Amino acid sequence: MSSRTPEPTPAGPTTARVNDRELRADARRNRERVLRTAQQLFTSEGLGISLDEIARRAGVGPGTVHRHFPTKEALYLAVAIDQIRQLVAEGEALTATGDPAALFTLLSRMMASGAENAAVKSALTAAEFDLRDAAPDAAADLTHQVALLLDRACRAGVVRHDVTVGEVMAIVAGAFAAIRHADADTSRERSAHIAQIILDGLRPRPR
Repeated sequence: MSSRTPEPTPAGPTTARVNDRELRADARRNRERVLRTAQQLFTSEGLGISLDEIARRAGVGPGTVHRHFPTKEALYLAVAIDQIRQLVAEGEALTATGDPAALFTLLSRMMASGAENAAVKSALTAAEFDLRDAAPDAAADLTHQVALLLDRACRAGVVRHDVTVGEVMAIVAGAFAAIRHADADTSRERSAHIAQIILDGLRPRPR
């Protein structure tokens, strides 16, 4: 019987693929953790917080943040796009409920998200970033979800029939400006109140 220690078996293609998938999944989770942490910190502490501090709060190394987001502007843009994608997911969930008034829920969430991320959007505007150009697919997906909910709301008679999805999206964009003009973007209660006033204009007019 041989006393030689067996040499380790080289990792085959299947093992390499599994490890690669695990690494990609881990990188994805780290990126999402950084995005969520950055969004919360930008809202609560402002845009001055450093990338290294965001890394510390997210529980990842500074290199992880700098690798995914080499500049502050890149992180701002990623946070804003991530918020759009979260809204798309919320729209899909609301579409599945069958609730004819779900349009108002999604629009309220969109307005709240805009108020929460007002500083980030201002920074992107200052850097001459347009989200519709930077993330056309995400923007189109969100518009599509709004269109589906608007169509259902119109058929159910809970929204006036003379409004288009383009007008609804413009109303949401205008709501961001109204909330900021009223200095209400740091107050969920006040921003929600202004949003409700604006959304009431979409309801059917009394006959």
